[in-house]
Amino acid sequence: MVYFIQNPSLLLSCDNFLKQENKLSTNLWDEVKDSKRKFIEENVDPRLDPIIPREVAESWIVAKNQHLDPYVKSFEVLLEANKFEKVIAKKADLVETASNYIHNFHEILNYSNFIMVLTDENGVVLLIEGSKKEIEAFNKLNIRLSSLLNEKIIGTSAHTLCIRHRKPIQFIGPYNYSMILQDNISSATPIFNDHGSVIGTLVVVQMLARKDMQNIQAHSLGWVMAMGYAIENLLELKKQNNSMTLMNGTLEATLSLIDDGVITVNENCYISHINKEGINILASNPQEKIIGRHLSEFVKDDQLIIINESIHKGRFVQEYETIFMNRGRDTQYLLNIRPIADGQGKYNSGAVIRLSRSDKVNRMVANRGGTPASFKFEDIKGKSTSLAKSIQIAQNVARTGYNVLLIGESGTGKELFAQSIHNSYKADGPFVAVNCASLPRNLIESELFGYEGGTFTGADRNGRPGKIELANGGTLFLDEIGDMPLEIQPVLLRVLEEKRVTRLGGSRGIPVDFRVIAATNKNLSLMVKEKTFREDLYFRLSIFKITIPPLRERDHDVILLAEYFIEDISKKLMSEVPKLSPASYQKIKEYSWPGNIRQLQNAMVYGVNMSTNGVIELSNLPDEMTSNDYFRTKVNTRKLTLAEIEKEVIFEALSQTGNDASEASRILGIGRTTIYRKLKEYGIDIK
Repeated sequence: MVYFIQNPSLLLSCDNFLKQENKLSTNLWDEVKDSKRKFIEENVDPRLDPIIPREVAESWIVAKNQHLDPYVKSFEVLLEANKFEKVIAKKADLVETASNYIHNFHEILNYSNFIMVLTDENGVVLLIEGSKKEIEAFNKLNIRLSSLLNEKIIGTSAHTLCIRHRKPIQFIGPYNYSMILQDNISSATPIFNDHGSVIGTLVVVQMLARKDMQNIQAHSLGWVMAMGYAIENLLELKKQNNSMTLMNGTLEATLSLIDDGVITVNENCYISHINKEGINILASNPQEKIIGRHLSEFVKDDQLIIINESIHKGRFVQEYETIFMNRGRDTQYLLNIRPIADGQGKYNSGAVIRLSRSDKVNRMVANRGGTPASFKFEDIKGKSTSLAKSIQIAQNVARTGYNVLLIGESGTGKELFAQSIHNSYKADGPFVAVNCASLPRNLIESELFGYEGGTFTGADRNGRPGKIELANGGTLFLDEIGDMPLEIQPVLLRVLEEKRVTRLGGSRGIPVDFRVIAATNKNLSLMVKEKTFREDLYFRLSIFKITIPPLRERDHDVILLAEYFIEDISKKLMSEVPKLSPASYQKIKEYSWPGNIRQLQNAMVYGVNMSTNGVIELSNLPDEMTSNDYFRTKVNTRKLTLAEIEKEVIFEALSQTGNDASEASRILGIGRTTIYRKLKEYGIDIK
């Protein structure tokens, strides 16, 4: 079994280093150097310095107590020739396998400032690969084959901590105890045997990285981890005496997959290998014997057909959504299949199958970015003057990066505008949406700011990042901002001002950089006067205000949108696109649409499904549109405020449904939680 144990508190990723604010990324290197100097020369305890991970600090202390010289100019300890020969003989399979695999990257190493080193579990250098220039630089430090580079000799380094803690390590040069290594960046990964014991390390060093900050390669950790994993698999396959051709094909397929449910089958779909997660997915009992059984015992006919076609036709399957029964529940998975090629390049030797839980993938997306923003300005349908003006303002504002407040009734398309603004400015960053009205009052704080492990009962023991952290580098969309609890508003304001967020139960401020797009259907300026919304937060959010017009004010857009929805719905149903009868056309045009675009879309879904003979008649429209003209005449007969219109519309819907709030919400095309909130807001007692 291969063990990968990662602890973010120790894994000092250059990627994180590079993403810090400019000042921090410039000074961190020197701050670590200064901290080490104070420890060495003034005996200041490095464990008290927040920028020094505890494992590094403790390793420094051990090195100093062993009287290691941090200012040594080279490493002088070489293993005796006869002892080194014994080590090489013992590690012959490891050296041969690693050398053959690393040779694939010869060109990269030859034309870069990378150098790759293989050591055994005691720090003996077994292999060095790189350009002639970089190897010569290493030789000047007396690092060569047979060099003994363990923690007792060189102190703290990426590969010595990698051996001690049995996990991949990456950190910048000053974390090395020896000063002659402080300009480099090192990434190291342990290599395990099939019993879980460390048999060596693979190290990638970027020489003189400190002097070339613009070309720091933060991806080297992922690279060296993938290579270590590949070498482990090559060793395991070699031990099992598989043919080299099949081994290479299986390895290439395996390395193209991530660590989810992984199943290997032969050309006849008999299972030859399965990992632990794969057993959890296919078997009801974790102890059930899987290997050697036919895949048809565990998958549905349509799934088996796809896998068979992949094997025999060489088709790569990407992210195919399917359902598996997992622990008594239907669970959605993404199916990926990689056929295995034989020596003649034909895909008939079997396949490697990966099963990823969709919710796990969604969490990964959220951890890396958040909700996908799929809409752009060109997706906004409509030609009215009022809408065109709002779009023009939004396009101008989008390029600035400043906070935006979207104002409009429910159903006008505020999130569509928010996504369009995001995609015009930071399309490659995350788009994280939070509905302040839908989150329970007692959860909104932890959802926004996250929490540390053990903060409260039922919390994730490892803690969890909040929406603000997930929005770092992108956009935070705060929908229904007027419903944000008053006591949380100053905390959000502080985050916006300081560009740092502190998780619940935590004490460290986490740097964040994101744009806020807030949306509301309320009069926030009035709420500010009534002291129900903070004035300072209002001004922070409303640097730019964009009003999105209601559907009834958008000229002929109602018919344009109705016809668009009818066509789109018909395509999804794979049915004929019906026409609007003259009476339906007139009703849709004159109706006031209190639920705006959302209500119009729902009405067209109803109309398409109820239509006959290719025509949507007046009788095929929802009852609330045809029962009376209340919603139109109330608006047109006298001038009312938006709140008055909304209140009277709710009154009428309740009167039609016998005070059934759920049915009234359906008629109005709004959610049940929304109508109950409106009842409370307007003091309407349905009893």
